[in-house]
Order: sequence, then structure tokens, then C-alpha cells
Amino acid sequence: MNTEETIKNGKPWGRIAAIALLVIAGSYAAWKMLHLPLWAWWPLLLVLSFWLAAVLLFFPADPIERKWLGLSTLSGILLGLGFPPSPLTWIVIFAWVPLLLMENGIYQRNQKVRPGKVWLYSFHAFVLWNVIATFWVMNTALVAGIVANFLNAAIMATVIVIIHVIRHQLHPRWSILVFISFWISFEYLHHFWDISWPWLTMGNALAEYPWAIQWYEYTGAFGGSLWVLVVNYATYRLYRDGAYKKLLPTGFVTSLIVVPLMVSLWIWFTITPSAAKPVGVTVVQPNFEPHYEKFDLPQRDQSMRFLKLSFDHIDSTTRYLVFPETSFEGIRLNTFRENPEIRLFQGVVDSFPDLRLVTGISSFRVLDKDQLKDVNYRTHIDNRGDTTLWDIQNSAVQMTSGEDEYQVYFKSKLVPGPEMFPFKDFLFFLKPIIDKLGGTYEGHTKQAERSVFTGGPLQVAPIICYESIYGDFVGGYVRKGATALFIVTNDGWWDLTPGHIQHLKIGAMRAIEHRRPIARSANTGISCFIDIRGRILQPTKYGVATAVMGEVIPETRITFYTRWGDLIAKFLVLACISLFLVTIFTFGFRKFKF
Repeated sequence: MNTEETIKNGKPWGRIAAIALLVIAGSYAAWKMLHLPLWAWWPLLLVLSFWLAAVLLFFPADPIERKWLGLSTLSGILLGLGFPPSPLTWIVIFAWVPLLLMENGIYQRNQKVRPGKVWLYSFHAFVLWNVIATFWVMNTALVAGIVANFLNAAIMATVIVIIHVIRHQLHPRWSILVFISFWISFEYLHHFWDISWPWLTMGNALAEYPWAIQWYEYTGAFGGSLWVLVVNYATYRLYRDGAYKKLLPTGFVTSLIVVPLMVSLWIWFTITPSAAKPVGVTVVQPNFEPHYEKFDLPQRDQSMRFLKLSFDHIDSTTRYLVFPETSFEGIRLNTFRENPEIRLFQGVVDSFPDLRLVTGISSFRVLDKDQLKDVNYRTHIDNRGDTTLWDIQNSAVQMTSGEDEYQVYFKSKLVPGPEMFPFKDFLFFLKPIIDKLGGTYEGHTKQAERSVFTGGPLQVAPIICYESIYGDFVGGYVRKGATALFIVTNDGWWDLTPGHIQHLKIGAMRAIEHRRPIARSANTGISCFIDIRGRILQPTKYGVATAVMGEVIPETRITFYTRWGDLIAKFLVLACISLFLVTIFTFGFRKFKF
């Protein structure tokens, strides 16, 4: 039946109506966003509506391809709904099954690999996953957020294509290793390159339930990824091939799920904090809206709020006062003590015995020519032709009662776009566009090694915002002697969406992995304390200016994960390389099964 006959028979009218409704919904979301100062959840409706309308517009006529589209859609939705703060986290243990069935169905139809088809349907699934789980990044910058979601989906789809091609060249017994090793290798490498975005690492989905992942102290988040992918693949095989049940009975799959949970619960109920004396800590949440208030409000007005919140929540037992990321702007490190805000708060610190202030600042330095190594510097030429070399940093500092010396740390895991320009050596011609969009071409200066703030009852790891989602990176602080983790962040960029909750819960996994307590100060979002089990204590509410007094018990134990890092991921990277080389050497001189 041709298209005209189909339309005459009325069969596509339901799809046409659905497309029209989706376009109307997307247009309404766009209209709302044009009239609202903050967008909240509207970007989700905007992007999902137009994306699904586009998918329906090119809806396949082939019933088998419709099945593939349905399977990929189901996987995308399940993966998206399986990330915090969704209570449906557990669906990730079978969220991959429809996608695996789709990939295998494409191969089985013609008994050959079809990279284009697999990429197309996988891309659709991963667009849904990325948009549902991380649409909130669009609240910072709409175009950049959309590009980030779709680019990440494209990279993920490419990984699935590689898995598709490799696994069908080898014996079926290697399929599970191909799937797991290539995917986790992607997750691991996604921690290190210029467009690093490990937010959707599968092990992070389980952050919703810390009682279930206490074994992360041995494996880190990649242990969670391994667990989720193994259970998914086993479930897929059980569903796909009934005969396979003889080799892998349902009871075995059930044990794959239950045993790690039982181990985790045993650790949960038996682990105890150290016997060290608790240390009084106050975390401040000033609540300056970052889009329209924080960077426009005079620093002195901001300082008054900091002062009030601080004096209302510290006493003679308080040893640490913690302010969020970039609490003070434009601090010149060359003349740090001459800054009026720094002098003001040094006076506050001096008012209490043995008090230390740990705060995020936006800083810069004027550099000499011999200071340019490993520095992302800028050049300014004034009207007289004099040249000034300088750099900027997203920093954390510690100021101590009665001391002129201060300790400083430069944020080392930078956010692509706002803090560093990816692949700038190759994309140098985009500099004018980046400058116009408010990004940074030169980028912030970072430091290669972690710094630990010393001298007090705690050895403090100053973790700045984005850095808290990197497990082994945070371990670098602990290996340098940190007995507590202080996270300073600004989660107000994403408005009242799941973004700030995800950031909190993923960061809380660091407490489990390294068995270190956390004090968390957010400009807005959720400020709190987190114990070594990953329990969130005394959380503040989003959008409220407040401060919280609590206690932090210093820890010195070293977990297996702290000592050895991402062993699972590194082993699977080696397995991935080995499988790739075996495939190339085996089939390199004859045609692949395309």
C-alpha cells in the first residue's frame, strides 16, 4: 500500500495528531521559556516534544523496524527514569534489555552487522536517556545544554556500534565481555578527556540508595556499573533464549541481584565511625540566585548576608566555617591580604579561637614570564603598550584564626565550556564565537595534584563543585592525608530541577568509597553533612538562606578503593583493547561480516 492509499484509509491520522500535539507542547514550552526568568522543567518538555515529533515524522513503515524503535524508546525511558532522584532506580537492572534485543534483532534479520541501523536506534534511546536524566544542564545555557545532551548521546551510540561490530565477529561466548568491557571502558575514558562528562556512569544511578552500595568501598562506582551491566545481560539472555536457562537459571540471576545487596546491608549495619573526637563545623548556604543576582549584587551586600548567617551559627566550639564555591569574586592572589572582603572575614575568623574559614573564591594572579609553565594565561596590552600576563582560577582557600598565612587550591576538574575550551589547539578558529557566548577560550589554571588543607583538627580535602563526581580523583586527596571532605559548590544554575539532587547524591558516594565524612556548602541547592555510610544529615532546603551547625569525625582508615582506585575499569580497558586486537588480527585480512 502506497502513502496516498494509507492516508486515504485514515491510518496515519493518529500519528499526525500526535505530531501536532507534540509540536504544540514544544512550542508552548518555548513560549513559556521566553517569558520566564528561570526555566525549571520547561526545557525537558521543549526538547522531548520536538524530538519525539521528529521521530514520529520519520516513523518506519516496516513493522520489524517499528519494533526496534519501540525497544530503543523503552530502554531510553527506563535509563532516564533510573537516575536519582527517581524512586525507580532499580529499573536500571533491566533497562538495557530492550536495547540489547534491538541490537541483536538487527543482526539476526540479515545475519550481518548493520552499523547504521544500530547507531540510529541507539542514538534515539540515548537522546531520551540524556534528556530525561540531565535536561537541567539547559538551564545554564540552552544551546550548549542541548548540544551536550545530543553529543553525549551520539558518542554513546557510537560505542554501541563498536560493540555490535566486534561481538558479531567473535564467538558468542565472548559477547558479554565485549558488551561490558567496551561500555565501561567508555565510561572510564569519559573521565579524562576534554569533554569529560561521567555523570551518567551506570554506577551513579545507584546513588539513590546508599544502603545498597556499601561495597563501593572496594570497587568504586565502576563496581556498580559492572553489576548493573552483568544483571542486564543475564536477564537479556534469559529473555531471548529459553534454552539458555539451563546454563543460567533464573535463580542464578536472582542471586546476582540479592548477594551484593546482602553484603551491602551487612556493612551498613556493622560499620562504625572512628573513635576520634568530633569537630564542630558550620556550613553556610547564602542563597544568591546565580543567573540574575549573585554576579550583579555588590560584594559588600553579599558579605553582610555571610556575616549574619555566620555569627548566628558559630560559637566557641566551632572549628571550621565553610562557605560555598566562588563566595568572593575577583580576588587577586598577589595581594590577597589587601582585599577588603578578605580583611573583613579574617577579622571574623580572628574573633573565635582556633577557627578556620574554608571558602571558594574566584581568583586571579598577575604573572612574571618565568611563571607561565602549566598555566593558562591571558595577555593584556594597555594604552601605553605595556603587557600584563595573568591567569584566573576557581579556587578554595583556608584562612586561620590569628595567622596571616593562607592555603589555596586551584580547581583541577574543569567544566567544559565555562572553565575550559575543549580541544582548543584544534578548534582555535572558534575563539570569537566562544567569547561571544560567554565561554572561556584560554581556560582556568588548574593544578595537577590535590592539595589538603592542614594545621587544624581536620586534614581537609577542598573539593570544588564538579570534582565531587570523580571517585578516584577524590581518592587523591585521601591518599595525601585528608581526614574529611569539604565540598563547596554552586548548584543554583539548574533552578529547582533534579540537577542539584543528583549532584548531592553522586558526591555522597565519595563518603562510601573512601569512608570519609563530608561537609557540603552550596550557594543554593542542598548544604548538609554526610557520614561515612553516605547518609545525608541535616540537609537544607533549596532556595533558602541558612546555615547548619554539625560535627565531623575525622577518619584515617584507607579503603581498598582508596588504595587501588578504579581497578575494575582499568582491567576492562585492557580486556577491551585485547578483544579489539584479536578481532583486527583475526579478520583484518578478510572481509568483516557487514
